[in-house]
Amino acid sequence: MALSIEASELEEIFLWKDKAEVKELEENKNQVSRLADEIADIEIYLLSLVSVLDIDLSDAVITKLALNAKRYPIEKSKGSSKKYNELQS
Repeated sequence: MALSIEASELEEIFLWKDKAEVKELEENKNQVSRLADEIADIEIYLLSLVSVLDIDLSDAVITKLALNAKRYPIEKSKGSSKKYNELQS
């Protein structure tokens, strides 16, 4: 639950902001520091979770990237927000 809460706190920083406002966030050192704090909180809880579950995070990421590469081939999915099962064969 803490992981979800921290992710929500990160999301809240961007909530209801348009592209120009997001750009301002990116250029403001105080805001970038705030974003870094929230991202660090997420990382702390994520690392704690994978430790408890005995998951090798690096292996999990590599496996997931390989799966996504198969599900979302660039020639079919680039520029699309469709799920893998909605892409044309």
